[in-house]
Amino acid sequence: ASGSNAIQISDDVRSKMAELSKGFPDGLTYDIVYDTTVFVRSSIDAVVKTLLEAVLLVVLVVVLFLQTWRASIIPLVAVPVSLVGTFAFMHLLGFSLNTLSLFGLVLAIGIVVDDAIVVVENVERNISEGLSPIAATQKAMKEVTGPIVATTLVLAAVFIPTAFMSGLTGQFYKQFALTITISTFISSINSLTLSPALAALLLKGHGEKKDILTRGMDKLLGRWLFEPFNRFFARLSKGYGWLVKKVIRYGVIVGVLYVALLGLTGLQFATTPTGYVPSQDKQYLVGFAQLPDAASLDRTAAVIKEMSSIALDHPGVANSIAFPGLSINGLTNSPNSGI
Repeated sequence: ASGSNAIQISDDVRSKMAELSKGFPDGLTYDIVYDTTVFVRSSIDAVVKTLLEAVLLVVLVVVLFLQTWRASIIPLVAVPVSLVGTFAFMHLLGFSLNTLSLFGLVLAIGIVVDDAIVVVENVERNISEGLSPIAATQKAMKEVTGPIVATTLVLAAVFIPTAFMSGLTGQFYKQFALTITISTFISSINSLTLSPALAALLLKGHGEKKDILTRGMDKLLGRWLFEPFNRFFARLSKGYGWLVKKVIRYGVIVGVLYVALLGLTGLQFATTPTGYVPSQDKQYLVGFAQLPDAASLDRTAAVIKEMSSIALDHPGVANSIAFPGLSINGLTNSPNSGI
């Protein structure tokens, strides 16, 4: 039925079959050879794995660039807070956890982390200039509040119209668009309230005594990771500054190249093949046979049986099911067809 949960139905059917199998005669067994939720479950597992990897990479990047475990706590707290808030709104809107809504959450992770890092990095910069953590946070929020709000409104303007598209396409992308929009709004609120509060509480002035964990990180990672990375990043920043000066000096040439790239982008967009959804490997293969019109059902059954045997000989095939006498065109009865 429309709106039913496929995974819940699959679990209920499997549970019922396991219950009924207890009353089967000796020697009678059953196999589930086709279950559409196998692909759905694997897709959701892959997205959840990506979500966890994103959080882990965020922590590593923050520690590498800011070189303090205290700073990594702020985006680490911001991510689950935004996700929990998003889940609450998803429940209110009747959304389910599916590949599209989870994909929206994965994309939103980048926005959530970006908002948190903008706050933390700006506070750290002000602290490095001699301000106390509280004063540095106050100054940082005066500087970044406008950009955070503007970024949120721009993203909302991009994704919200997608949720109101008509037809099947609109229904298909509604959960994706609203999920990422809700998460973005919660992230902006988080960045304007929780993140600066945590920054003022957790971050320390550069002249203050370091805690045991920070001293341990400096001793363990400072010489072979932090110091080489700082030297590399300083050279990279210097090279970037040199490149920007060159670009500004030759602004006309750069402008012409930019216009040319825009034209090339438009050309590629016009010539790239289009489609509704990309091809996906759903881990099953449908084969069919069409025999001559005069072929009997017995002959068709023999051919279909041979097809099943060939499929089962392949190491990647676990089960096969055959329907001799069934046409793939409309699934109607046809003695010379089989699936």
